[in-house]
Amino acid sequence: MSERSSKIPSERLRESAPEVAASFRAMRAAIEKAGPLDYATREYLMLAAFAAAGFEESFRIHAERAVKRGLSKAAMQQAVLVPFGATTAMLPVVRALEWIDEAFARHAPQIHEVEVADGAVIGAGRTGDGPPLLLVHGATSDRSRWRPVLPALEARFTVYAMDRRGRGASTDAPQHSLEREVADVAATVDSIGGPVDVIAHSYGAICALEATRATRHMRRLVLYEPPIAVPGEDGAMLAATIEEIERHLSRNDPGAALTAFYSRNLRMPEAEIARLQSLPSWLARLAIAPTLPRELREARRYRLDAAAFRDYTIPTLLVLGGDSAPRHKEATALLQSALAGSKLAVLAGHKHVAMDTGAELFAATVLDFFARN
Repeated sequence: MSERSSKIPSERLRESAPEVAASFRAMRAAIEKAGPLDYATREYLMLAAFAAAGFEESFRIHAERAVKRGLSKAAMQQAVLVPFGATTAMLPVVRALEWIDEAFARHAPQIHEVEVADGAVIGAGRTGDGPPLLLVHGATSDRSRWRPVLPALEARFTVYAMDRRGRGASTDAPQHSLEREVADVAATVDSIGGPVDVIAHSYGAICALEATRATRHMRRLVLYEPPIAVPGEDGAMLAATIEEIERHLSRNDPGAALTAFYSRNLRMPEAEIARLQSLPSWLARLAIAPTLPRELREARRYRLDAAAFRDYTIPTLLVLGGDSAPRHKEATALLQSALAGSKLAVLAGHKHVAMDTGAELFAATVLDFFARN
C-alpha cells in the first residue's frame, strides 16, 4: 500500500491527477443523478472505478466499508471483473481481487463450534472483546442478520453470533424439532462457558427462552418478539401461510415464499419488504427459505407453559416494536406475565425488525439493560 499522509485520497488525487479526479467527481454526480440506487449498487460502481484507475487507497477504503456493511465477497469480485472482461486491464483486476481478499481476511470472524447430541455441528462467529454474549437469530436469516448492530455490541462484549442449524457455519440433521434447536442454544451457551448473556429474536427467542431450562450458564436474556401463540389466535391462517410458502418453494421461487411469509405472517407492507430485498442479506435469506416451513410448524405447535417458569430468576428484557402487529404485543404481554421481574422496552416507530430499521436504538436499548442489570 502506498505511504499514508494526513491528506485523504481524494485530495491527493486532485493534486496528482486533476483530470482523473474530475472524472471521478463526474461519475459520483452521475450515479446520484441516475438514482435511486441502493447502497450496494453505488459501492460496486465505485469499486469498479477505483480498480480501473489502480487507485489503491481509495479502493481499500471502499472495500473495507463494503465488508463491514455486509456486501458479499463474490459480488465485490464481480464488480471489478465484469467491466474489464478477460483480456484487458488484467493487472488492475488482479490487484483489486487481492485487495478484496485482504479486506475480508481482516474482518473474518473466528468460528466457535460445538457438536450436539444428534451429530449436528453448531457454529457461531466470534468477534469483539469482553464478557460473552450469544446472539440467536430468527427464521429466514442467519448470523449476518445482526450485522447492523454488531459494531456496538462488539465494543462491549465478545460476541458469539450463532447460525442456527441448517445454515451458515452450522450443519443440519435428518430430523428437525424445536426441542433440538433449544438443545443447540443450551449446548452453545455451555460450550462458551458461563455466565453468558443472550439476545434472541423471533423464533430464535423461543429457542433461547426454553434453553434457560436446559443450562445454568445463562446470565441475562433479551427476547425480541418471540412468536408465542396467544388465546384465540387463528391457527388456520398460519397453516394456510405455510401451505402457500411450500407451493412457492416447490416451484423453486424462494423470493415469493419469503414475500408470502413477510406479508401474511408479519403483516409487513410492500415498502418494508422491498427494503429487505435491497439489503445485502437478501441473498442469504433466499438460500435459507426452505427451512421456513419446518420452523413455522414448530412455532405453531409451541405453547408457553407458564408453570415451568414459576421459579424464573434470570434478568430478562422483552423488546417490542411500538408499531408491531397486535399478535406480537399480545404474545409479549403473555410472556411478561409469566416471567417474574422481566422488563419491557418498547421501540417507538419500529416493528419486528428494528435491528434493520433502528439499529442505533435497538443497540442502545439492550446495552442500557445490560448496564443496569
